[in-house]
Amino acid sequence: MAMPEGERRPRDGALSKALILTTDDPWKRGGMGGKHTHIRMLSEGFSQSGVRTDIVTVKETPEFRFLHLYPGALRRRVLETRDERYEHYAGQYEHQLARNLRLNALDQDVANPHDPASARCLDEALRRKGVRLPIVLTLHGYLTWEAASDGELTEGSPQYARSLELEKQAHHSAWRIVCVDTRIRDHVLSLSGIDGSRVTVLPNAVDTETFTPPSDSQKRDARTRLGISPTAPVILCPRRLVAKNGVDRAVLAMRSVAKAHPEAVLLVAGDGPQRREIEAIVAREGLVRSVRMLGSVPHARILDHYISSDIVVIPSVVSSGVMEATSLSMLEGMATARPVVVTDIGGLKETVQDGRTGLIVKQGDPEAIASAVLDLLRDPARAKALGTAAREHVEKHHSKLAHARRMLEEYRMAIAQGPP
Repeated sequence: MAMPEGERRPRDGALSKALILTTDDPWKRGGMGGKHTHIRMLSEGFSQSGVRTDIVTVKETPEFRFLHLYPGALRRRVLETRDERYEHYAGQYEHQLARNLRLNALDQDVANPHDPASARCLDEALRRKGVRLPIVLTLHGYLTWEAASDGELTEGSPQYARSLELEKQAHHSAWRIVCVDTRIRDHVLSLSGIDGSRVTVLPNAVDTETFTPPSDSQKRDARTRLGISPTAPVILCPRRLVAKNGVDRAVLAMRSVAKAHPEAVLLVAGDGPQRREIEAIVAREGLVRSVRMLGSVPHARILDHYISSDIVVIPSVVSSGVMEATSLSMLEGMATARPVVVTDIGGLKETVQDGRTGLIVKQGDPEAIASAVLDLLRDPARAKALGTAAREHVEKHHSKLAHARRMLEEYRMAIAQGPP
């Protein structure tokens, strides 16, 4: 059968070039964040597999800042509601991505947007150029629910409704959808009612070549660089400071941990809108010596914090319907053979085998976190065994090359299935 005019896809299933789209720059501020790291690793994995990757994104160039961001900031000052301000701000990045797409030939074998706004930009660009590309949409979370959880959208507002509609449109335009955990898949199916055979779950990957178990000397050297005592128990919480990440619970857990281990320190590597609230908790609970608020740490520098730590805590909670997916911070902790303490939600409980590759505790419970941490500090042999098993698990199931190959299979399935 003849291929429709303007359609570009390989006839034999071979792939040579893929297009990845995202409204937020994967290299911004050192490439912090799970989605950013995921895209960079995916591109590296594709390269190792012989597939070229074109990444179209929005870089905050001087031109973009002076012609769009700065005037936009002035415009948002006169907007009345936070919902209007959020929609306007997000729209600036979507419009810039659309402008950048006009410069792309769209001659790839497959297109892979990584958020609903990118999917809409791609759909419009393809229509404008009269080209049809197989589209595989990757979803890292819940666009609308996360904006509500972060206090940027109000449930029931017109902007909230439009954001949900944007998600639905993206779901229906995609030839296949890849979700990083099963609950995101369930959200897609519930919201949009699309054919479930076109939706798959592919958990996040981790760079197992960079994030490796440290030697004792490497751990000592990393602690020296960070100004940490070589004998202090160190707990790492590498999380952005937003409601769904539950960092305040990890801080509150330090009340009990510090009583049993006065030298223990919690490293909070991340920033966000909850920073002042968490700093107030630290001061109120007398934890200034026990909690270090590090702010945002570029991904290129985060490795020292993992190998300096004894335990990694991922204390996520459900917030406005948002549930943690396959946390990259969790996977990086596991890759460095640190015992991880995670909560019983989303992709965390799907990844960690309680008592074998980490410990799972009740979400929102600081004392449950404290109890797990104290158990691990009391039993170093068990902590080491959990870390070793965790490393073996991510090597087998979450390496970036294996992930890239599975993603290429999703591309091939989209090509074979055709459009919805």
